[in-house]
Amino acid sequence: MIPSGYLRGAPESADRMPRSALCALIFLAVAQVGCTLGLFLYFKAQIDSTRMSDKELQCWRAIMKMGNPLNSKCCDDDNVHECEGVEQASNSAVEKVIQAVEPERRIHAGSDVKDILHTLKNINRRKGHEVAHLTIHNITYGVSKVNLTSWKVKEGWANLQNMSYNNGKLRVLRDGFYFVYANICFRHHKSSSNFVETVRGKPLQLMLYICKISKNGRDLHTLMKGGKTEVWTNDTDYHFYSIYQGGVFRLQADEEILIQSSYTQLLDPTQEATYFGAFKIYD
Repeated sequence: MIPSGYLRGAPESADRMPRSALCALIFLAVAQVGCTLGLFLYFKAQIDSTRMSDKELQCWRAIMKMGNPLNSKCCDDDNVHECEGVEQASNSAVEKVIQAVEPERRIHAGSDVKDILHTLKNINRRKGHEVAHLTIHNITYGVSKVNLTSWKVKEGWANLQNMSYNNGKLRVLRDGFYFVYANICFRHHKSSSNFVETVRGKPLQLMLYICKISKNGRDLHTLMKGGKTEVWTNDTDYHFYSIYQGGVFRLQADEEILIQSSYTQLLDPTQEATYFGAFKIYD
């Protein structure tokens, strides 16, 4: 009985050993795969630590399209915290950029991305100080109040920086206090033109007006004016009269400065005689 029992127990013991060995091998294989995968992910994260997940990429695409990832389909209940983190990071970055380059610009994080990009496109143009000095180019003739609509912006002494000009109007691009000035010269020789003969001996009201046009483009206000009533006779060969006006004014973005004059036929067209300009003093 004993031998037979031994012979019956031997196969059972033999059957159990292969199963244990198989389990051990499977465990070791799984552990090895897990270790290999863990090392792979670790080194990949170290090598490419800036790689964003697909959900983060979708959120950034949503920001560029509509300015808010939380309104997009990429953000569901499972990854709402991830999208909120992306939004906060983008808003913080936008705020830092805007504050650094245009602190007075009324743009906040969460503004439409197109508006922000439009603002950033003008950074190079708007860097530095606001300065403009324009010299007369062509003169429109008239006796009463006439708009001077043609000025040089680059030639000779003229220059223009961080402001814009169009059709006689100097436009302010940013709010602030500006010193605005203008100078015009009236002069003629007794034989210079037939027009002088028609006004000789008559009182001439020689006037300069510095005007501001509001942002709506319709309202015109006179900031300064100066002038004098002159009577030019045949007593002298040359007649000359110069008017200068200057003052500090608070101007808003998109407001414009315009110069008006009377008796424009008598204006001296040289750059050192007839000019106007403005420069920003402080915000």
